[in-house]
Amino acid sequence: MDYYKFESFDITPLVEQYRGKRLEDVYQNHRIIKNNMGEFIEFFWEENEIPSDINLFKTQKKLLYNLKVVSYIGEYIEKKLNQRGIRTLIDLKHNLHFSSPANQIINLIKNKDYKTLTKNRYINDLDVSFCFKIEDFLFLDIETLGIIDSPVILVGIGFFKNGNFKIKLLFARVLEEEIAIYEYLKKKVLPHYKCFITYNGKTFDIPYLANRFIYFFDENPMISEEEPLYEKSNSKFHHIDLYHHCRRLYKGQYNEYTLTNMEEKLLSWNRDNSLPSRLVGLCYRKYRENSEKYIGLIKEIIEHNYYDVYSMPLILKTILEEF
Repeated sequence: MDYYKFESFDITPLVEQYRGKRLEDVYQNHRIIKNNMGEFIEFFWEENEIPSDINLFKTQKKLLYNLKVVSYIGEYIEKKLNQRGIRTLIDLKHNLHFSSPANQIINLIKNKDYKTLTKNRYINDLDVSFCFKIEDFLFLDIETLGIIDSPVILVGIGFFKNGNFKIKLLFARVLEEEIAIYEYLKKKVLPHYKCFITYNGKTFDIPYLANRFIYFFDENPMISEEEPLYEKSNSKFHHIDLYHHCRRLYKGQYNEYTLTNMEEKLLSWNRDNSLPSRLVGLCYRKYRENSEKYIGLIKEIIEHNYYDVYSMPLILKTILEEF
């Protein structure tokens, strides 16, 4: 038996167990997607145990209690108003000094105008969750070859439909299939959603996808046609980045705020898959060298991305329960 090691990650069992198999043999839950840009393989799951009863309306209540969203009200004035029994924006409607701006905010909340609301420095992306239905959310995570501007080899998406959470992983078996994945995202996926949910996606996933869309199509479906291509990576979709909220809500409690660490600390579970993110690109390159020998490494990449998508709605639910 040969022995193989990537840093501290032993790939020997994977190489030996899956040597000679095909992805289609490892995963029965697959289909080939074809479009005018080529084809790729999609893996799919329906996760009935992930609860869809995520209470988005708690964010509306929190916002109504945040008097600082009104102009000229800071910590000090908010405290003084609270002492006088004025605790919500509705209470402020009858205040001589703040009734007009309070009414403006209340109307924005009533109309679910999240774009205008999030321009307020005291309102973050999670605070306007009540403006959406759970079916509006697209949970998203990508895997790349690990080099700046290198190909995306896997796009994982998750969404709620009919009360169930569905996961789809779009995988490029060869690098030439990457463009077909973007065509599918552009035409078949993105038009059906209003809000991205990611973990560090504002810094990585969404800008990365934007660059790849521009590279292949000279357009970015996540911005309007009037906007300059390279100035924004996303303006069409609201975006809730769970990473930043974990850092803010649990500041100082943990040494690191990686997704796997938050799964352990917040959800009390550990992954069956143990492939470190930094080895994804190396595993894929080994697979390209010898697909029959290293099919087990692709299984690890798929399961790594699967858990990235799987845990995000659970973390979202946990964070909202803190409100």
